Amino acid sequence: MDNRGTADIVLDRFDWAEIRRHAKAPIITIYTSPEDYPDKFVARLWDLDKPTPYIAIADTLEAARAAVPTEVMIPFQRDPRDDACITETWI
Repeated sequence: MDNRGTADIVLDRFDWAEIRRHAKAPIITIYTSPEDYPDKFVARLWDLDKPTPYIAIADTLEAARAAVPTEVMIPFQRDPRDDACITETWI
């Protein structure tokens, strides 16, 4: 775990059991170069419409996806109305 001096809690990979403890309606959104982590891919756990401090940081989209429990979550492509740094969302 690496906190980089922020309120974020950085994980290597999201564990489904832990996700369910922290989010009743878990959603993971993957961002490309967000303002707080430029030149990185960030996967953030949300509880429906509320962000949590749990994130995974990666150098590539593939590595960010590897942090998501893809065995129980499915991806959705970004909507054109989404913020430009949103790459995809997993529900």
